[in-house]
Amino acid sequence: MAHHLADGIPPHLPMWQRVRRYAVPPSMIESAGRRRAVGDWAGACAAARVDLDLDLRAVRHRHGTDLADRLRADLRRLAPDLLRWHLPRIAPDGRLRPGLTVPLAHYGEPGGPPVQLVVRTMPVRADAGQRLSLALWAGPGGSPPGGHPHPHPHPDRRFRLDLHRHLWDAERSGDLAARAHADRTAEAELLLRAAGRTRGAFTVRLGARR
Repeated sequence: MAHHLADGIPPHLPMWQRVRRYAVPPSMIESAGRRRAVGDWAGACAAARVDLDLDLRAVRHRHGTDLADRLRADLRRLAPDLLRWHLPRIAPDGRLRPGLTVPLAHYGEPGGPPVQLVVRTMPVRADAGQRLSLALWAGPGGSPPGGHPHPHPHPDRRFRLDLHRHLWDAERSGDLAARAHADRTAEAELLLRAAGRTRGAFTVRLGARR
């Protein structure tokens, strides 16, 4: 028997079984889905324990109507329970990786601020359980006043859900099967296009960073 198996069960499966049972229970999925189906994206977020650290009226005033409308469209497509399921977690208990700012979508124009919709996990010291928060990041010093402070406000370059909308966008969730079987070449092309390049080198990191 391989050293990483115990009684034929891969060691990571018990963790994900706990995640499925406790972190994203059927009641959360059903409640969030009902709210989203009637256009109540804020209610869907509340059902999935996602706090809102943004104000659409303030976004419209600060960044204009076009950006606010694009943001609202993405919020209506957001499946917060799906997002919660796919966010990075840590062993052995499968809790959310703390202190992350993960980009979901970009709205900035060439030459303008790098406005992004982001989701944040709570710092390890925060007494907030496994809650998440949605915010708009507009570059260093560009976030609107009144937002909750975060130890790592800058979007993390390791976790790019803006390149994987099928992991949070209900209208793109059907892409999951195809993307799951994509090879590294296809993923590399995706990363290069996101960086505005057609060719170049990239690094694949296997295993945990030490």
